[in-house]
Amino acid sequence: MAKSSGIIGRQPPAFKLMALGSLGTGFATYAVSAIMILYLYEPLRLGGLGLDRIAATQIMAVFSALGYVAGIAGSYAADRLVGLRKPYLYGTLLKIVAIALLVVPHGGRTLFFASLALQVIASGVTGQSLNALVGLLYRKRQGMRSTAFTLLYIIANVGAAGPIVTGAVAVHFGYNAGFLVAVVVLALTTAPYVLLNRRAFGELGMTAPDPLLPAERRQLGRRLLGGMGLACALLGGLLLSGWLTAGRFSSAVGLLSILLPIGYVAVIVRSPKVTPQDARHVKTYSLFLIGNTITMLVYGQATGILALYTLDRVDLTVWGLHLSAASFQTIPAVLAVVFGSVISALWAWLGWRQPSASLKFGLGMLLWGAGPLFMIIPLRLFAASVRVSPLWIVMFYVLIIAGETLTSPVGTALASAVAPAAFVTQMMTVFTLSQAAGSGLAAVAANFYTPGHEAMYFLVIGAIAVLWGLVMLIGNRRIAAGIVQ
Repeated sequence: MAKSSGIIGRQPPAFKLMALGSLGTGFATYAVSAIMILYLYEPLRLGGLGLDRIAATQIMAVFSALGYVAGIAGSYAADRLVGLRKPYLYGTLLKIVAIALLVVPHGGRTLFFASLALQVIASGVTGQSLNALVGLLYRKRQGMRSTAFTLLYIIANVGAAGPIVTGAVAVHFGYNAGFLVAVVVLALTTAPYVLLNRRAFGELGMTAPDPLLPAERRQLGRRLLGGMGLACALLGGLLLSGWLTAGRFSSAVGLLSILLPIGYVAVIVRSPKVTPQDARHVKTYSLFLIGNTITMLVYGQATGILALYTLDRVDLTVWGLHLSAASFQTIPAVLAVVFGSVISALWAWLGWRQPSASLKFGLGMLLWGAGPLFMIIPLRLFAASVRVSPLWIVMFYVLIIAGETLTSPVGTALASAVAPAAFVTQMMTVFTLSQAAGSGLAAVAANFYTPGHEAMYFLVIGAIAVLWGLVMLIGNRRIAAGIVQ
C-alpha cells in the first residue's frame, strides 16, 4: 500500500477529495447493505423486522436495482442542467439523512421503507457525478486515467471494510447503532469536500457540458410532471386491485433494469451529437456492459442468498470468537484492496505491454463464474443441518473479487474513455445501469432458489459468467480494435 500511497500523493488535490468521498461512500454503502439484509431477516425478538428469506433477498435486490436506475436523473441533470458538482454534494447529504432514519430506535417497517425511498432518491440526485468528476479531471491526461480509476476502486474497497465494524456494533449494541456508525463515517468524509471543493476544482464541473435551452427546460418540466402523475396513478391502481404483489413488483423492476441500459445505449448511438466513430466505440463497449450485468448477477448472490446461507449454515465461531454474519462481507473489501494493489502495480510495471481491456475483462469473467461453481461443492457435500467451515465462503469471495479487480476498473475507465462529449456523466450511468440490470436479474433469480436445488441454481449462474468470459477472450482482437483503450 506504500506504493499506492505514493501514487495518490502525485494526484491533484481535487482527486484526493473525491477519493475521500469514495472512501466514505464505500464504507456507508457496504456497511449498511451488509446489516440491512440481516435486519430484515432477523426475528422481531432479536431486533429485526422478521421477514422471510425470499422477501428479504428480493427487497435488497430491488433496492439495489432502483438505486442504479434512479441515477439516470442525477446524471442527466449533471450533463444538461446543473453541472457535476452540485448533484454529488446534495445527493451525498441526502444519503446521510436517509441512513440516519435507520438510527431511530423502534422505527420498524415504516422508517425502514422511508429510509429506502430516500436512499433511492439520493442515488437519483447523485447519479454518477463522483466518477464523472474524476474522469473530467483526467480528460487531458489520458495516460493517468486508468491508474486514477484503479486507485478509486482500491480506496472505495478500503471503505468497504465497513461491514466488520457495523456488524460487530450491531451484534453488541443493536442494528440502530450499526447504522449510526455508517452515518458518522459518511458525514466525516463528506465534510472536506463541502469546505474545500471550490479551491480544489475551481470552475471545473460547475456548468453542464451540454446545457438545455430555455424552451427545452420548460418541455422537460412538463414531461416530468406528466410522467410522475401517470406513474403514481398506475402504481396506485395496481395496488388497489391487488395485482401488484411483492414477487411481481420484483420481477417488474428486474425487467425494467434489463431494458433501461439497452434503451439508453440506443439513444446515445443515435444522437445527432455523437459522431460515427464515437457511436462505434459505444456499440463495442456494450459487450463490456453485458459482462458487467452478469457480474452483478453473481454478486447479488453474495449479498442476498449467500449472506443468509452464512447466517443459517456457516459455523460463525472462529478460534473461540463468535463473528457476525455481516462481518463476512468485509472479506471482499480486504481482498479487493490486496488484489487491486497487486494488479495496479502489475499494470504500471507492464506499461504499454499490459493486456488489452477485453482480455483483462474476459479473464475476470472466468473468475466471476468460478465463484458460484465452487459453491456447488459444499452444497453437495453437506446436509442442511450441518454448519460448514467459513473457508467455503472465503474461497467464494477470493474467486469473484479476483475477477472484480480485472473487470470493474476496466469497465469504469472505459465508460469514461468512450463517453461522447454530450454524454460525459450519462455514459457513466449507463455502466451503472448495467449493474442495475444484474441486480434486477438477481431479484428475478431469487424466485428460482428452492431448497434441494441449490447446486443447480449456482451451476446455471456460474456457467453464464464463464460462457461470456469465453466470448470476450475469443473475440479479444476484434473487440480491442473497436474500443478506445
